[in-house]
Amino acid sequence: MLKGLPLSIWHLLPQKVLFICMVSLLIGACASKQDMREPESDVQAYRSDHAEALHYFDIDARAVVGTGATIIERNLLHALTSLRLIAATPATRSGIWPEIMPALQQLSNVIPGAALYIQPDGNYYSVEQGFTGLNLSDRPYFTPLFNDVEIHGALIYSRSTGKKSLLMAVPSIENGEVTGAVALSIFLDDFQQLVSDAMQLEPEYLWYVLNEEGNTVLHPRADFVFLNPAEQGSPSMIEAVEMITSGDRGYTSYSFAGRNTHILYQKIPLNNWRMVLGKIGEPTEEDFLPEAYEVLADIKSIIHKKLKNMDNDLDKMIQSFQGKIPARHIVRNSFQEFYKNNPYVVSCALIDPSGTIVYAEPSDFHPSEGKNISDQENFFMMQKNRAPMLSSSFLAIEGFDAVSLQYPLIDSEGDFHGSVSILIRPDIMVEELVAPIIAETLFEPWIMEPDGRILFDKSYGGTGRMLYIDYLYEEMRTFRQLGDNIASNKSGQGDYVHHKPESDESVVKLAIWDTMELHNTQWRIIVSYPPYD
Repeated sequence: MLKGLPLSIWHLLPQKVLFICMVSLLIGACASKQDMREPESDVQAYRSDHAEALHYFDIDARAVVGTGATIIERNLLHALTSLRLIAATPATRSGIWPEIMPALQQLSNVIPGAALYIQPDGNYYSVEQGFTGLNLSDRPYFTPLFNDVEIHGALIYSRSTGKKSLLMAVPSIENGEVTGAVALSIFLDDFQQLVSDAMQLEPEYLWYVLNEEGNTVLHPRADFVFLNPAEQGSPSMIEAVEMITSGDRGYTSYSFAGRNTHILYQKIPLNNWRMVLGKIGEPTEEDFLPEAYEVLADIKSIIHKKLKNMDNDLDKMIQSFQGKIPARHIVRNSFQEFYKNNPYVVSCALIDPSGTIVYAEPSDFHPSEGKNISDQENFFMMQKNRAPMLSSSFLAIEGFDAVSLQYPLIDSEGDFHGSVSILIRPDIMVEELVAPIIAETLFEPWIMEPDGRILFDKSYGGTGRMLYIDYLYEEMRTFRQLGDNIASNKSGQGDYVHHKPESDESVVKLAIWDTMELHNTQWRIIVSYPPYD
């Protein structure tokens, strides 16, 4: 432990202080090792009680849990010991920032985080910014810290960086009074990556760390950090969290988000946290899952049926045109009839081979006639394939997001005379079709194209957005990970963290999905909901 301390810290210490600190460190190291030794009787009982449970794991689960706990504790002890040494220097006791900063800089180079010197009034300096102009006196840890209590892992959003962090802090004492404090706000993203890299777990395994209150401190899926899993509603999860946080080590399991998870846990003595290793096991039937699949099937069926009916009507109209552009009155009458019989159609347009809109109905769209759309991908694909198609979502020249159902005009000689395009606003169509299905339920449907374009979504207001590039989803990592899974698979099940902007709360939701397909175009139909209400 001593070997890893930054040299600049030692140079700052007077010989007397150095001697005292070294002796204290040696005593502390011995005590720490002694504390971490497991009494032989406990180990034997642990192995005996949980030998049968361990058959769920195809790795040495006890060793993995122990390794993870050791990595975390050693890094936190390194930070704590370094902070104690820095706090003991004359520069820190006197609050001389230029002399404090080099040692803090060395510490933040070893353990990624914001290294701070905090003044008694709450104002503070950081290595990155110098004097920040921000104040920490309203933080829950501030009063204990300046009453000479060390902070061993407070969960915070760093005010200097905005990142999720855990705070290690040590007061600095001069003549029996706290004259300031030094702290390291450890970036949790970087810390969890360090642990994940060391553990090298297969995809069917997961790990996380809970504090005494059951809040998630570390988790490879960053959106889960700061969540309390017991507050997500699963009865077995509530029992498991209570067991984990009250015991030193053991085995348990819980059912959540459609899977049973087998858990091995171990106490991290430094701050009474729990290191948890999980093996994702057999599927389980959640309270609402059967109904969710029924809702999903109904939504997929009604959307496909409505699109297929429009497709059949369009096919009949094209056949009546006999592959050519008919007289104006025939086209207008046909379009008006089609529009009347298909309430989710926004407009009908006949486009010539050059990409010019020749006719458009209803009359609201007459101004579109004469406009050229040859630069649109949909027109290019029609010219290239000359086959019926359902387009991807695009911004129509009328100013709204739409999809087009198109048929080519090909005569008996095989010559291409243009196409007929039917514009549909999927958001309006889907909302009206699914409203009766989901009325008075907790289910939230949304529809996404495989490229990430969201055709319909009311829960986030995401209709028309691109999942992978829109700022709305930038920090919603689990939602984007779920999107990757949905894009890559025609059907499946997954979970994500849903952030409630109106309450600043977060809840884990389950999502199931299937695929609706027409003319080789796919829509992913998704139903999401909180697994436990």
